[in-house]
Amino acid sequence: MKIGFRCFVIFLFFLNVARADYSMRKCLLLPITDTVGGAIAYKVHQDLENFLLNSGWCSYSSNSSLIAIFSKYRNKLSSYLRNPEVIQVAAEKTQAGSILRINLVNHISGIEVQMDIVGSNGEDIFFSEKVLLNKDDIPLIVQTIENWLNTYEKSIPYDGKVVGVLGDQITIDVGKNYKVMIGDELIVRRPINKKRHPLLKRVVEWETIHLAKGKVFNTSDNQALGSIKTYTSKQKILAGDWVTIVKNKEVDITQKYDYPEIKANEFGKIGTATLNLEFSKSDAAVQLSGSRSVGAMILGLNLDSEVWITRQYIGIVELGRRFGTLSRKSGTLSTDSVSTTEGTFKLMGGYKYLPLGFFYGPQINFYGGYGVYSYNMDNVTSDGFGENQFNGIIMGIKASLPLQKVFRGYVRAEVMPFPNFKETSSIYGGAQSESSMQIELGVKYKYNPLIDLNGSLQLTSNKASFADGDEIHYSSTAFKFGGSFSF
Repeated sequence: MKIGFRCFVIFLFFLNVARADYSMRKCLLLPITDTVGGAIAYKVHQDLENFLLNSGWCSYSSNSSLIAIFSKYRNKLSSYLRNPEVIQVAAEKTQAGSILRINLVNHISGIEVQMDIVGSNGEDIFFSEKVLLNKDDIPLIVQTIENWLNTYEKSIPYDGKVVGVLGDQITIDVGKNYKVMIGDELIVRRPINKKRHPLLKRVVEWETIHLAKGKVFNTSDNQALGSIKTYTSKQKILAGDWVTIVKNKEVDITQKYDYPEIKANEFGKIGTATLNLEFSKSDAAVQLSGSRSVGAMILGLNLDSEVWITRQYIGIVELGRRFGTLSRKSGTLSTDSVSTTEGTFKLMGGYKYLPLGFFYGPQINFYGGYGVYSYNMDNVTSDGFGENQFNGIIMGIKASLPLQKVFRGYVRAEVMPFPNFKETSSIYGGAQSESSMQIELGVKYKYNPLIDLNGSLQLTSNKASFADGDEIHYSSTAFKFGGSFSF
């Protein structure tokens, strides 16, 4: 095995050129592997090559000498293609910065399609997807991969790279037929650091510095010429610096970290934090020597965070607080209004089901953990109000689905199978039965790649019943508005 691998690398080495960090807009499609002797992989490879040859974002050309060497190691090719040294040499030969590695695995229930897009160093994973299709239909497989490639293209953090500098003029290497127009603004940046997800090992963020601003004054099929108008750094522009194209509009160079066109090309992060303002119609009803209820609109804030521990496992934290005064709705009370503070705390983990992959299509979260709903009202024992709490194990499901290009709808349902009712004042005693549930229906609007705007309707109900017929019931209908930030 080791001797065969060494021979394989030596074969590639003799095709080698000087190593560089090549443009992600130059791509190489490695031989596709499958578990049925290449019967499916060959046809998929043909169709994908046709797609890449006509793709606007990727400069692609097949390399017959490289493919010929790969074909000699067909029996062990899948393991060789996962070796960073092999990827490095293949990248150097083709000068490609996006290496497409695809594997097809047959199952009884269908075929699993796996795709990684690897950097020219053989180690950086820029994009990774997999999905189990219910049939080995070649057009469906190809379309699935094409969808992933179109999604990946939007995550490339630049439109081109500097390949030459002459005074204030720069030559930019862009994708074949990439739509760069004379007069477009350009921004030059330099990557100084990259961050990987600690478990997925995928590159999730780039740190850059801004160098200059200019204009495009000439274009060809896969190159453009730019003239630098303003320098924003004392560092000189060098080959390999990133260039972002801004379509025919002025850019304020003083706003160094607020270019929408740059943000649109940045990679995803490892989680989201969401802050919502809540307008809640809250009600509290008791049955204690007669029935009585209070209610009103109150205000609050809700903060929740979802962290992608791995590709499919998530951690969730939620904190919420609402304040206000509830007025009498029915029954006889010792006072016409009651001050209230409502709180929420949840700490959960879950599994993310991705039928079409992480970046594309619907997502379904199955999760569980510990939660607390607290209700702190003016302690009027005779009215049945006080400081109460429902806590216990939470089980939930959340499903989201793309509605349009920038809109995603979602629905969420949670229950406490065995809630525990607690009270500070001994008004009711031990509960005979408790129930707790929450339902949310909402929509997200992708304001930009880092920020989503949210709007939702949330229904919450917590109820405890007691042996002597007493009962306490808290319910709310909350309208939530806010935003989610990727971190």
